[in-house]
Amino acid sequence: MVELGEWDKALSVAPGVSIKYWKKLMQRRADQLMQEENHDVIPYCIATGDVRKLVNFFTARGQLNEALLVAQGACEGNIHVPQTACNLCCSRLLQCVCKELAEWYFQDGRAVLAACCHLAVDNTELAMASLIRGNELELAVCVGLVLGESANQATHYVLELLARKYMTAPTCFPSVGSRDLAADLLQMIPDNQVLLAKLCAFYPGSSSEIDQIHQKCGLPSLEECGALAESAVSEGDIFNAVKYYLMSPEPEAALLVGITHVKEQLSDSDWTVDSVHPILDLLGYIRTDRLLLAKFTEARSELLILSGYIGALLAIRRQYSSIVPALYEYTSQLMKRREVSVPLQIEQLSVELEAWMACTQSLIKRFEVQSLTLKHTSVYLSRGPDEHARLLDRLQEEPLRGLEGPDYVTGSNLPSHSDVQVSCLTGLRIQGPVFFLEDGKSAISLNDALMWAKVNPFSPLGTGVRLNPF
Repeated sequence: MVELGEWDKALSVAPGVSIKYWKKLMQRRADQLMQEENHDVIPYCIATGDVRKLVNFFTARGQLNEALLVAQGACEGNIHVPQTACNLCCSRLLQCVCKELAEWYFQDGRAVLAACCHLAVDNTELAMASLIRGNELELAVCVGLVLGESANQATHYVLELLARKYMTAPTCFPSVGSRDLAADLLQMIPDNQVLLAKLCAFYPGSSSEIDQIHQKCGLPSLEECGALAESAVSEGDIFNAVKYYLMSPEPEAALLVGITHVKEQLSDSDWTVDSVHPILDLLGYIRTDRLLLAKFTEARSELLILSGYIGALLAIRRQYSSIVPALYEYTSQLMKRREVSVPLQIEQLSVELEAWMACTQSLIKRFEVQSLTLKHTSVYLSRGPDEHARLLDRLQEEPLRGLEGPDYVTGSNLPSHSDVQVSCLTGLRIQGPVFFLEDGKSAISLNDALMWAKVNPFSPLGTGVRLNPF
C-alpha cells in the first residue's frame, strides 16, 4: 500500500502489526510530506511526538510564531513526546525558537518585542541587550532595576549611556538641570568615580558652577584637582593624572599627558585595545570649547585620529560591520589632511581594513552574518602576516556580553519619506530614522550614529565636537 501511495490505508492497518511499526511508518510519511513542504505533516509530527522535526519545519519556512507554539506546547506537556525526549531538551528547543523569533523582531526594528521573547524564557542578558541595541534606554533601566542582580552589568551600562544623553541635552525639567540628572543617574552605579569625573570634566560652566557640580559628585574642587594631577604625574599614575587634569582649571594639560602615553603604548608590539582605550575614553570628555581652540589644533588632530583608529577596532570587536570601513576611512583622511606625529601608517590601516573585509566576506559565504566572531576572525588573520595575527590579541573579547551586533532602533525598516537623505558615511539612501550632524546638513542613519558614538565619541565630520545620538 505504501508503494502504491495509499498511505492512509497503510497507516490504518499498521497498528495491527505493532505500535512500533506504526510509528515508524508515520515518521516515513512525515519525512515525505516535509520534503514536499506540505502542511499536512503537522498532525503526523504531533501524533508521533516529533516536536523537533515540526519546529524545524516551521522555522525553515519562517513561521516562527507557529514554531514557538509547538515548542511551548511540548514544554507544558500538551504534546506527548517520547520518554527519550526529556524536559531539558524541550526547554532548550523553546529557548532556541524564542531566540530566533527575538532576532527576527529585533532586525525588524521592534526591540521591545525582541526583549519580551528573551524574557519569556528568562534570558535576561539578551533581553537587556535587545533594549540597549534598540536604544530603548529608559525602558532598559526600568527593566534592569526590576530584574535586579542578574541584570546589574547591563543596567549600569544603560545608566552610563543615559547620563551621556543628558550631559549635552538641554534642561529637561525646569527645576533640575540636565547635568544634575546625569549625576543622579551615575550615582546609581556602585563604582562610579571615573564616570562622575567624566561628567565634571565635560561641564562647561563658570568656576563656581563647576565647583558646585564637583561637590555634588563628591569630587575635589578645581584647584584641588590641579594639585592631585601634578602629584599623580610625579608618581607615574597616568590615568589619574589625566582624570584630575581634565577636572582642573587647565584641562588641556591632560591632552599632552594622555596622548603621549597612548602613542608610547601604540609604539610597543604587545599593546591591546583595552590598554589604550581607557585613556582615550577619558580624553574624549575634555571640554569642547577648550579642545577647539586654535592653539590645540595638533593635539586635537592626534586625539581624533587615535580615537578613530581605536574606535574602528572596537567596532570590529562589537561587530558593527556597517561603520568599520567608515571609521578606517575617517582615520586615514585625517592623517592625510593634518600634520601629526602618531605611530600609525595609512598603509597599515588599508591592509587591516582589507583583511577584515576579506575575512567578513569569506565568513558570510559559510555562516549567517550574525555568526561572525573573533574566533573566526583569528582563523583568517593567522594566515596572513604577523601584524594581522596580532590584531586578534589587540581586540580581545567584548566585556559586555550580548551587545555584539548592529543596533536597530524602532522604525529601522520603515521607508524614508519624500525628504530623501543620503548617508555621508556610506553614500547610500538612509532608511528609517535620520541623525543630522553638527553642520545641520550632513546626515547618517540613527543606527550608525549610535554605533559610532559607542566606539568613537567624536563626530564623523572631524570637527572635534562630541556625538550625542542617544
